[in-house]
Amino acid sequence: MAQDHHHHESPRDYFVEQLLTIFVVGLFGAVAILMYNSGRLQFVLAPQFHVPVLIGGIAILMLVAVRAFSVWREAGMIQAHTHEHNHHDHDHGHDHHHGQEHGPDCNHEHGADCGHEHHHDHTHHHHDHSAEDHGHSHDMAWVLARMMVLFFPVALFLVGLPNAGFSQDRINKLLGNDVNLDLSQLGSVSGKEGTVMSFNDLNDAAYDEGKRQVFQGQTAVLEGKFRRLGDKDFTLYRLRMTCCAADTIPLKVRIAAPYALSGFNEAEWVRVRGQIQFIQVPNSSQYVPVIRVGDNSDIEKVQPRNEYE
Repeated sequence: MAQDHHHHESPRDYFVEQLLTIFVVGLFGAVAILMYNSGRLQFVLAPQFHVPVLIGGIAILMLVAVRAFSVWREAGMIQAHTHEHNHHDHDHGHDHHHGQEHGPDCNHEHGADCGHEHHHDHTHHHHDHSAEDHGHSHDMAWVLARMMVLFFPVALFLVGLPNAGFSQDRINKLLGNDVNLDLSQLGSVSGKEGTVMSFNDLNDAAYDEGKRQVFQGQTAVLEGKFRRLGDKDFTLYRLRMTCCAADTIPLKVRIAAPYALSGFNEAEWVRVRGQIQFIQVPNSSQYVPVIRVGDNSDIEKVQPRNEYE
């Protein structure tokens, strides 16, 4: 029955707890949807999980609406029950008439069967609920404490977090040191049209001989962040998130230019067009993808992009 939970807690405490839970859980659903719409999920989750988060947020709001309706209906039932009970209250003072009436000359000891009118005053003693109320206050304190803990992630969103990816210092640690390459092994650059390539495909090809043969000599167009290594070479990089921010790894492609580079700053976004080649790391079986550019027009600055590929 709807009233069973009130045997050990007051209706007020019960409904306060229910309303707080509905409010906080509803905020979770709303934040999931807002995180998706604002694009802030990209800082904490891989793209393949963005739509499930949106669907989960919508589902939570639907469940919250169902629960809110249930609590509202339950409150109405309790109110109706209380109203009905108040209408049936009655006075517990009773007049009892026993046997036949006695005249003024009646002079005998009154017993239980005496015919005189008796008035019995029934006094009901109420229990002291102070101890129970004290317990209820402790229960509500724990409810509020739980709600504060649950509200903490929502509070982070309300103050604007997350609002960016890793710091540049953190990214530099992820990038580590670039291996030394003998760039003299690079061949000439062909002048064919370029194809937009992904960092992931080029990095995978470095470990697959068949893919290296397919990509070798093709002209690639690549956009990433600039990291200077020397006068004529630099690393272009982006980040890959497999699941969440905790498993982020860098994707790097080496860029070689025939002239000294100037006017480019660290972590600045650039677009590169050049020929794909692979150079073997000295004293290793590992290969590194390298794009060799032809002239100044093959490297240009672009507007910042999503650093995650």
